[in-house]
Amino acid sequence: MNEALDQTWQFIERVERSTEAGQVEQCLMEIASDYGFSTLFGGVVPSARVSPEEIKSRILFQRFPLEWAGRYNDRGYVFRDPIVHRLQYDRNPFDWQEAYTSCDFPKDVALIQGEASEFGLRVGYVVPVTMLGGRVAAVSFGGCRADIGAEGRAALSFVANYAVGNLLHYKESRKRLIGKVTPREFDCLLWASEGKTDWEISVILGISRSTVTKHIVSARDKLGAVNKPHAIAMALRIKLLR
Repeated sequence: MNEALDQTWQFIERVERSTEAGQVEQCLMEIASDYGFSTLFGGVVPSARVSPEEIKSRILFQRFPLEWAGRYNDRGYVFRDPIVHRLQYDRNPFDWQEAYTSCDFPKDVALIQGEASEFGLRVGYVVPVTMLGGRVAAVSFGGCRADIGAEGRAALSFVANYAVGNLLHYKESRKRLIGKVTPREFDCLLWASEGKTDWEISVILGISRSTVTKHIVSARDKLGAVNKPHAIAMALRIKLLR
């Protein structure tokens, strides 16, 4: 019991410290591998035919063999995938075979199941994540074989829901915070992150020292930081500064 609780807290802490999707993806993959899975795919489920650009913007995680990922994306398989079809109406976790069996389009089943198998993706488990407003995201774990019982299903459901929720919150917070910081505030923060003093920044930008201080204080407040170093750290975390 204590070991499981420790593992849970370690997962939460690692996800909370993550500053990009790849780090969250790695946290998920490490848990999934305990049950025999070697790949994962996660994103916001499309409810209707949308553009390829829109599909790409909905992807949260994609740990697939590169050739399969390219084929799946380039050929628009998302619109023929029995798993995506089932996600239109089923909000409960399910395995791939359930999606294949319940699909009304046998040609699509043969296409997706057959080609996925070429890359060793024969079994999988899908966790839908229902969001406010009725939108649905999902994480699909896949592999050649898997050993997943009731405990594994519960564990994957927890980590998928937590990871998706955290990543969506991070993305939205980042978008909101970056949108608040003005170009001049950004310039001042950027030079401050390089170790320049307010006076040095004023010379570089051709503005007064007091104006530099005002811009940095404004950026600090918008980022919810307590001081200049904290503001710089937060700007780096959300990739405002790189």
